[in-house]
Amino acid sequence: MSEFWKRKMRTYIYTFDFDKDGYISEEDFADMARRSADAYNASVVRKEDLIQVFVNVWRLLTKAGDVAKGDRLTVSILIESVKQQMYDPGLIIEFNHLIRGLFGLMDVNQDGYLQPDEHRSFFENLGVSEETFDAKFAFEAIDANGDGKLSIDEFVAAFLDFLFSQDETSPNKYFFGQLVD
Repeated sequence: MSEFWKRKMRTYIYTFDFDKDGYISEEDFADMARRSADAYNASVVRKEDLIQVFVNVWRLLTKAGDVAKGDRLTVSILIESVKQQMYDPGLIIEFNHLIRGLFGLMDVNQDGYLQPDEHRSFFENLGVSEETFDAKFAFEAIDANGDGKLSIDEFVAAFLDFLFSQDETSPNKYFFGQLVD
């Protein structure tokens, strides 16, 4: 895998490693879901569904990384896990489903598009700090047609491109903001 692609994986960990201890735990993923559900005043059922979605993301990201329940998702484990699964059509189908579920939560006004404020609010509700994530920059980078809103297809394509593409010219490399070294 290219150094560029590894930088994207480091960026992912950096964005969600809120306490900057070098890893993300399964509990960290569940906490992100709880914070989001609370911020959106989700019902108990929706909150549990959201937690399950986030735990499923955890499981997908650690599936091939030999991570036991409760262990840590580090940059090296993430790189190894995604690298091993990157050409598995089942993984792309799973991620597509999960990303669409996240989009549904983010689309607060239910108009079928993410507005810049919905996008920014979602990351804020997860607990992502403005110091580690420039929502305006990321939104503008992944808005493929430049219309100031993200369709579900744009959002899914951008997220999958971030995870799997090694194209250094793709604007989707900024899905989680500026790449870290």
